[in-house]
Amino acid sequence: MKDAGLNNTTLRRQNRGLVLKLIVTEECSSRIEVSKKTGLSKMAATHIISEFLEEGIIEESASLPVKGKGRNPIRLCLSENAPKMIGVHVFRDECSVVLCDLRLNVIMRRKFVVAKENCGRIWEQLYESIDAVLQSAGEERLYGIGIGSLGPVDIGQGRILNPPNFYGKKDIEIVSMLKKRYKLPVFFDSQYNCAALAEKYYGNGRDAEDFLFVGISNGIGSGVVSGGEINRDFSGFTSELGHVSIDWNGNLCTCGRRGCLETYAGSRVITKRLAEITGENRDFRGFCEMAEKEKDERVNQVFEDLVDKLACGITNAVNLYNPQKVLIGHEGYWLPKRYLNELQRQINRRKLLGDYHEVRVERPAFGENSHIVGCACSLLEKIFGGGTDGICWIAIGNQEGRC
Repeated sequence: MKDAGLNNTTLRRQNRGLVLKLIVTEECSSRIEVSKKTGLSKMAATHIISEFLEEGIIEESASLPVKGKGRNPIRLCLSENAPKMIGVHVFRDECSVVLCDLRLNVIMRRKFVVAKENCGRIWEQLYESIDAVLQSAGEERLYGIGIGSLGPVDIGQGRILNPPNFYGKKDIEIVSMLKKRYKLPVFFDSQYNCAALAEKYYGNGRDAEDFLFVGISNGIGSGVVSGGEINRDFSGFTSELGHVSIDWNGNLCTCGRRGCLETYAGSRVITKRLAEITGENRDFRGFCEMAEKEKDERVNQVFEDLVDKLACGITNAVNLYNPQKVLIGHEGYWLPKRYLNELQRQINRRKLLGDYHEVRVERPAFGENSHIVGCACSLLEKIFGGGTDGICWIAIGNQEGRC
C-alpha cells in the first residue's frame, strides 16, 4: 500500500492504479492475492475490485477446475469492454498510430512513411491517422493518448527537441498540439523508455528489476529500468546511449561530437558497409538473414566489428546501472543468436563486476516492434500509477465521459 501520509484522494487513486496493474499484468488473479500483494485489507481490496467490475474495466472468469471439495476459484482479468488507449509513435522513417487495450494488444494500426518528399506534411498526416483510428474506435471508451518519440526529448515540457536527420524539425510541442486538437489526456516519453516499459509490464523484463533496453536503428537509443522503474532525471531529458563516445577522436557525428556509438553501430552504417562489400541491396534485417544462412567471412567480419563496438558502448552503461540483462531491440532484434551470445560474452568480460554476476543479453518479447507496441506506455504508466483515475473519453465527437 502507498504511504499513509498522502491525502485520501491521492492514496485512493494510487491504490486503484496498483490494483489494476496487478490484475491486468496477471501478477494477481484473485482478491486474496491482491490483498496480500498490496498490503490492503481484504475489505479495501474487495471494494476497489468491485468498483472496477461495475465500471466494466475488469471481469470475473472461471479458472480451471480443482480436484476435491470446494468451489472453483474465480479469476480476475481485463474486460473486453475496458477503455482502450491511443498510442502515437513518431520516428524519422515512419510514424504509427495504434488503438490498443491495457495489455498492449493492438486492435488497429495506421502508419505512414516519412521521407524528404512528404516531411512538410508530417503533422497533417499524423492528425489524419489519429482521426482514422478514433473513427474506427467508434464508441469505445478511451483513457487518452500516449506518445513515444525519437529523441532527444524533454518529457517534462512535452517537446521533441532536435533529433538528428529529422528534416530540420525541432522544438515540437507535441503534447500541447494533440491536447488542443483532441481534448484528451496526453502523455509523452521517448520511444525507448516506452519499449522498456512494454517489456517490463508484459515482456522479457518481467523477471528483472534492473535492465537496459537498447534499440538499434539508424541511431541507437536506450531505456533504463532501475529498481523496477524507468530511470528519468530531474530535467525531463532521457538517456542517449547512441551519443556515448567510444573514441574521443573518432568519427564525426551529426550531433557535432566525435566517436559516438551510433556512427559505428547504427543500422544504416552497417547496411552501407555490407552493401559496398557484397554488392547486395538489402536492409538490416536482410543482411542479418544473410549472415544467418550464408557463410560469407566478409559479412561475418562486419557483424563481429558491430558487436565489438556495441560491447564497448553498452559496457559503459552496464558499469553505471549494473543491470540484470540487456534487451537488444528495434532492428537489432534480427541479429543472429551467435552475435548476441558474443555480445553477452564481451560485456561480461569487460564490465567492472564481471566476477560477481552475469548480465544476460536477450531479444525483446515484442520483437522489433517493442517501441511501436509500447508507445501507449507513456499513458499506461500513468494509469497504473493512478494518474488518470476514473477518467475516460468517448471517441465519437470527442465528448467527455467517465468510466
